[in-house]
Amino acid sequence: MTRSRYLTLIEGDLAEHMDGSLWVVKGCVHPPGGYVALPRVVESRKTKRYSESVEVVRRYYAHYVTYLAELGREVPVVPADDLIGTRRWMIEGRRGLSEPHGELLRLFEEVGLECGIAGSHLGGYSRPESDVDVHCLDSPGAYERIADLHSSGELQRVDFSDIVREVIDVAELLDVGVHVRLMASKLLQGRYRGRRITIRVVNCERVGEVLGPYVSTTPVDMVVRVTESDYRTPVIMGAEVVRASTPAIRKVRLLSHRLRFAEIPVGTMLDVVGYLRVNALG
Repeated sequence: MTRSRYLTLIEGDLAEHMDGSLWVVKGCVHPPGGYVALPRVVESRKTKRYSESVEVVRRYYAHYVTYLAELGREVPVVPADDLIGTRRWMIEGRRGLSEPHGELLRLFEEVGLECGIAGSHLGGYSRPESDVDVHCLDSPGAYERIADLHSSGELQRVDFSDIVREVIDVAELLDVGVHVRLMASKLLQGRYRGRRITIRVVNCERVGEVLGPYVSTTPVDMVVRVTESDYRTPVIMGAEVVRASTPAIRKVRLLSHRLRFAEIPVGTMLDVVGYLRVNALG
């Protein structure tokens, strides 16, 4: 483990807290001296759902909650001085790997992708049934290369049992029926030599267009139709508004850090409840 205060961490990296908890770094915006992160393992208990992580923060780490103007909301920010080490998927997630992890990364390397092992296998809390989380740096043609690995048979689609398990374990926000249909068509979730894998393609270079400070923030309840899909994390989708509680909205950009919102096909209808934030770019 490496002292984190001397490092820059990115989406999916893990940070070890001085109290023994393990946190996962989220997003592309971090204030000086700290990291936006969510607790992943606390007192040997893994939090599977976002709502569980938020509850842990509310109960034990409320003093970390900080308002960030770039995000327009409060988020948990873990001070670097409270961290005793890190596990980075582009460094520790590429070293000394047992099989099939090393073999899987070599497969991605052969098609020109820079990837590392993340999640429970990086953090040391995996179980025999745990997914293998693979994080990759985005590059031109990255999604097409992942599609080619499926077409060649190196990667296989998830089966029905995988879909059921996903929906039972971590389904939030998406309608169950929609979630099931989307998972059946995803390329970022699949299987390799019988092991279930989840792929995140990380790209922080384009998020500036949707960040604050915001000139207005309005609660909104709307139905939208997806016009631009996205395979990357963070997910930034384009959508046209079909119906909204706030009038005069025609087009929006939808931002999410959850993989379930990646690869949503163009034309998909979504119910969106949240906040409409407008920055200087409109």
